[in-house]
Amino acid sequence: MNYGIDMTIRQLSSDEGAVNIMNQVLPGLYHKLGDNPQAKDMSIRKIALYAKGMIPEDALSRLDLALREYGSGKSLIPAEKRKIALYKNMDEDDRRKKAALKDGSAGSGLSSRRDSFTPGAVWTDTDGRRIQAHGGAIFYENGIYYWYGENKEHTDGVSDVWTWGIRYYRSTDLYNWENMGYLMEPVFDDPDSPFFPDSHLDRPHIRKCRATGKYVAWVKLSGEEAFFTVLEADHFEGPYEIVKDRYRPRGFNIGDFDIASDAENGKSYLYVDADHKAVVCLEMSEDLHSAEKEVSRSYEGLMAPFTREGISVLEHKGSKYMLTSGMTGYIPNRSDTAVAAAWTDVFKSCGDPYVNDFTRSSFNSQFTQVFKVPERNLYIALSDRWVPEFPVDAQVADMMERVIASTSDPEHYSSTREEQMKVMNAPMLKTAATSIADYVWLPVSFEADGKIRIEWKDEWKL
Repeated sequence: MNYGIDMTIRQLSSDEGAVNIMNQVLPGLYHKLGDNPQAKDMSIRKIALYAKGMIPEDALSRLDLALREYGSGKSLIPAEKRKIALYKNMDEDDRRKKAALKDGSAGSGLSSRRDSFTPGAVWTDTDGRRIQAHGGAIFYENGIYYWYGENKEHTDGVSDVWTWGIRYYRSTDLYNWENMGYLMEPVFDDPDSPFFPDSHLDRPHIRKCRATGKYVAWVKLSGEEAFFTVLEADHFEGPYEIVKDRYRPRGFNIGDFDIASDAENGKSYLYVDADHKAVVCLEMSEDLHSAEKEVSRSYEGLMAPFTREGISVLEHKGSKYMLTSGMTGYIPNRSDTAVAAAWTDVFKSCGDPYVNDFTRSSFNSQFTQVFKVPERNLYIALSDRWVPEFPVDAQVADMMERVIASTSDPEHYSSTREEQMKVMNAPMLKTAATSIADYVWLPVSFEADGKIRIEWKDEWKL
């Protein structure tokens, strides 16, 4: 267990010594929170954020330090030991199955070669296995495309597994992908590692640093953790070593993000959903290890489900674009395009890029990257279809929007008890079986007025 103010009240409650420390530093607070069932799965940090200054910053810092010192000498609790044993056994089973496939005793598993994209269909690698590279991106180098992302093969919506390491694949044609294994392996012996299967590891982004020549990876931990882990390697294929962990630029609880590089001034910029209140642009350090200088804010003053996620930035003929989704967990929703003249400017919304999307759900998908195909005037919107077994139409999209918005703005949005129960029973985050998530790749076109258009295609080719 990772001790500190990122502990949830439920985690704190499992350790009497930690409860005593909280009672010493912040007398009475634990008793108040213990009577509130909604607070049990919230972190102390988030509770302090919602309290809006009622908990003194210096007391919060003292509590964090005291809990960390107390936890540094603690051994693993029984529940953690059971999880470690379980995940190690699962890993051994995986290795045995893959070894059997290689020696032919379990069938060849080979799939036919592709020569087109079929958005929303099951996509398998060259061994015939479902591709697991979600919330990821494509990196191009020396004529090879590398597709990397979250491995969700064990995320069934029932177990606590969130991400089973970061997988990557390689291709020379963007259609056929060879499984290269783990780019960043899961960690089974340390429950506090961001790569432990229970950790909410999301959306890796990798850039080659101009200043150092190193490959720098940023990954986020979502939910209560809401921080970055930054890693670095000498080669794209690794190995990657952590250079900064539990990192929150400027103290933000971070959400989805993307990184842009300015070819003119050589600077890089981090665009991040900060505290679910705005998309903040931060100038990155020369080595790409940190981002502390705030440059601009876009999409301010929004609430869920309208605050922005699934952030993807791109440049076309000098104009800068930001594509985003709303915030409804894994349930898809409408997207938005915003445009700016410079990376440091505030982005201005110019509408939904999806054309004739009668589902009002971005064709049941969410952005992860817009990839510019080298040496072609072609941009591809890469998206995840996280919950293919829960298709969204305009009626469902409207219900989701109203139910979520009514919790923070009941004056303007209303929903029935029946609708609220339907949303509660939808595959939201921990209950989503993303092991069967699919991909929606569609070409992006740019209109004369500078707007982006994405149209549905059952099948298309480069």
